[in-house]
Amino acid sequence: MHTLSFTGARQVRFPAPDVARGFMLALIALANVPFWLRYFPDAPQVGEAALAAMNDADQWWYLVRTLFVDRRAYPLFSILFGFGMAIMASRTIERERRFAMDAIPPELSAGWNTVQCENVRDSVERRARRAASRLIRRRGWWMLAFGLVHGIVFAGDIIGAYGLVAVIFAEVIVMRRPWLRVLVGAIIASLSMLGIWSMAAMVGREPMVLESHGPVALDASYLLVSLASWLIATPMTVLTALVVPCVMIGVGVARWGLLQDPRGRGPLLVGIALVGLGIGALGAVPFALMQLDWAFVGSAAWSYPLFHASGVAGACGWLALLALVGGGPRESLGSVCAFLSAIGRRSMTAYLSQTLLFIVMFGVLGAFGVRVLGVAVSGLLALGVWALIGFGCVIAEVGGTSRGPAEWALRWLVAKTARPLPLPTLPLAFPAASVGSGAAIPGPSLSMPPVSGAGPRGISQDSPGSTNANCPI
Repeated sequence: MHTLSFTGARQVRFPAPDVARGFMLALIALANVPFWLRYFPDAPQVGEAALAAMNDADQWWYLVRTLFVDRRAYPLFSILFGFGMAIMASRTIERERRFAMDAIPPELSAGWNTVQCENVRDSVERRARRAASRLIRRRGWWMLAFGLVHGIVFAGDIIGAYGLVAVIFAEVIVMRRPWLRVLVGAIIASLSMLGIWSMAAMVGREPMVLESHGPVALDASYLLVSLASWLIATPMTVLTALVVPCVMIGVGVARWGLLQDPRGRGPLLVGIALVGLGIGALGAVPFALMQLDWAFVGSAAWSYPLFHASGVAGACGWLALLALVGGGPRESLGSVCAFLSAIGRRSMTAYLSQTLLFIVMFGVLGAFGVRVLGVAVSGLLALGVWALIGFGCVIAEVGGTSRGPAEWALRWLVAKTARPLPLPTLPLAFPAASVGSGAAIPGPSLSMPPVSGAGPRGISQDSPGSTNANCPI
């Protein structure tokens, strides 16, 4: 199977990001399936009743899931989202920079002095970054709309939270210097950990209290309750979860270039994978032991925040491991990487499809009289749903489609709602004796074409008559 880059024809695609997204969807399915178990009529209540309903297989699977999946999958999702936004921003900035430079008449730029060249370069750069931030924000608004619709049936939707992050932090994502991203990530992380600690301090040591909430009725009010829960949970996720810090980590990963082309960095990636997954697992042990009531480890006031914080390290470990699996850029992928890449290229469609298939599957089971499902069995069903979606993505890939329906719809909506961004004003050309003059006249009456939602398809190359030959900007 061949995977060509969406940045243009005849370019080899970097498989590692798509491979990571494809595997991430398996972790997301495993993390989300407990939400749907609550709708079986005999779902156990919280505390000792929930623990007593678990057999040995359930308890061991819950331990594995807590160490490697729960609060590890969504940080990985956030890092990959930040990575995608950073790549989109960098490609948009490059395209808009070239577009603006190609629009400058060579006869005008030939007479510019050094100061004028610097001024034009700064104006072009500001315009390019503004175009990138507008694209990210517009995409964020449409992601909020997608999340709103999804939230009507699944209150645990995360698309809306990522859309809100894109809307609020678009300028931070496109900034050249990293210090503001570090500052924003640190502040939000501190607030999030404070909120997690406050919530956990009220819980005490009740086993399984954070795992289940007993059966939930499916009645006429379900859709309204689900939507109301989503409306509350979406902003709270941005403020009280580690989504924003992980998005900023993803932006840093993109600037570092580690995920785009991991060739030659095997030892570093192996180290990150081992340390990250190890910290993630060890940090989850106290919380898992408390939930299973296997050992006395104190209260959730410290084990639950540790569980969350170590999840970020676990997500980084997963990302490094998946970068190793994905490897460097190439045309032909192996069977496993091709399967994961096919899902990853349609990650939003796959994510939304999980909800649809969970509803259908558990609805059918309920219609056949199933009143409760164990934790381990539900995990196997979640992997089955992910695999089924994966086969559908492979069929679509073989059929020649590069995106899923959700990706096409989002891209189309973002492109249709784009507005032209005017070119910067251009200075007059002065004789050499007038060096330092800052006079300016309005630039040529040119409009920027609408920017598509997933980055440019092709970046125009400098022509022989490009203004870059006359002014080094």
